[in-house]
Amino acid sequence: MSRPLADPGLLPLPAHDHGADPPAPLGERLRTATAGVAGGAVAAGLGLGVPAVAVLAHWIVSADPGAGPEGALRTAAALWLLGHGAELLRTTGVDGGTAPVGLPPLLIGLLPVWLLYRSAQRATDAAEQAEAAEAAALAEAALAVRVARTEYPGPGETAGARHAARHRAPAEPPPPPGHSAFPTLAWLCAGYLAVGLGAALYADEGPLRAEPAAVLPRLCAICAVTVLCGTWAAGGLAERRLPPGVRAALRRLPRALRAPFTYPEAGAGPRAAARGVAVLLGGGALLAAASLAADGIEARDTLLALDGTVPGRASVLLLCLALAPNAAVWGAAYALGPGFTAGAGSTVTALVATGYPELPAFPLLAALPPEGPGSPLTWAAGAVPVAAGLAVGRRAALAAYRARAAGRPVPAWWQTPLTALYGALVCGLAMTLIAAASGGTLGTGALARLGPDAWATGAAAAAWTGAAGLPTALVLHGWWLRRSRWRGPESGPAPATA
Repeated sequence: MSRPLADPGLLPLPAHDHGADPPAPLGERLRTATAGVAGGAVAAGLGLGVPAVAVLAHWIVSADPGAGPEGALRTAAALWLLGHGAELLRTTGVDGGTAPVGLPPLLIGLLPVWLLYRSAQRATDAAEQAEAAEAAALAEAALAVRVARTEYPGPGETAGARHAARHRAPAEPPPPPGHSAFPTLAWLCAGYLAVGLGAALYADEGPLRAEPAAVLPRLCAICAVTVLCGTWAAGGLAERRLPPGVRAALRRLPRALRAPFTYPEAGAGPRAAARGVAVLLGGGALLAAASLAADGIEARDTLLALDGTVPGRASVLLLCLALAPNAAVWGAAYALGPGFTAGAGSTVTALVATGYPELPAFPLLAALPPEGPGSPLTWAAGAVPVAAGLAVGRRAALAAYRARAAGRPVPAWWQTPLTALYGALVCGLAMTLIAAASGGTLGTGALARLGPDAWATGAAAAAWTGAAGLPTALVLHGWWLRRSRWRGPESGPAPATA
């Protein structure tokens, strides 16, 4: 049999650069940029279309023509920017004076931010699938080269060397090839910011004016936080998600500092934090709805007194709907303990409510508790953060049970409460950002400050969920694993999927 042209015994194994990855081909980079920009622009455009449709519908049915359709579209763009936390300027009179408007209706900004979040999550999943496919291809190529070396020895290679090569221990696996999703995430932000810049330039005139120089930093921060959360939620803060240069620097750190990045169940902490945040916001929404229902007659009278026309009352109801997520966040801050302020240095907590200024007539403000000390009924709001801590601890322990049921390495007894602590810290950070986004200003006087204190709310959320979540995670870890050890995985709390 003739010898092959290229001697496989002389073929080198695939090399892996531990530093930066080689640049991708130009066509692939263009496709990545196009897909990223299109995804970000679609997310922002769909979110911008919702307030545009609502404002145009109100302009059509309203008897007052106002500034025409162009003015309605400028108002919709300004509301979209306001939903992202941008501070707008409102004309106060004929003298040309202005007052800041910075209380964001969170429901308006929720849809585009959620779409951007989902796009970042899909980009991360696609990058990891490509990384897994290339890692499998490299492993198969290395195995083929090793087999070829044993079948076609090089010049001067003895049979003993071939036997040793066939039975030698496999080499240390190469690092992941590093299909990073960061280029796609950057282009996603670029597409989103392009639409945001266009909306800011378009809303530079009108009853609510935006200043592009002040709007862009806020939009950049929101884009960065959203894509980071999308990448994080795709599976946790894991080492494989970082750029190759960051991974190489991370390997030089002490083992204790690398533990959160190399933990096998790294995604359990963010998922536990998501459970805690959901319970806190859900409990806050229930508190706000119960308080509004208790004062429903006052809220109805306020709505009827504001505007006598059907379009006017419909617009007030739509504004109340857009501010409903803000009310849920304020209710969560009320349950956590720090509470919130309703203007002029007032304090609204479960222990005391005092210092109310002269508030404008608005239906949602009827849900504010009366001034004075709290009662056992208001103190019962503390059950909301306790339930959030139990949810965090249960989700952290459930990760250990599902790892055993799926045949993965089971976290040690100390790693499960560590996951709960990780989730409590992430929950506190998330509540800090949410509380900061839910407050704002409606002028320079008594309503210059509305909403909860962000840092106090986040610290309280981390303390409550950590205090209740750590013992819950430790107890459930021992109980569920003991049951699965003696009775099998089918006796656990929920069916697990491999």
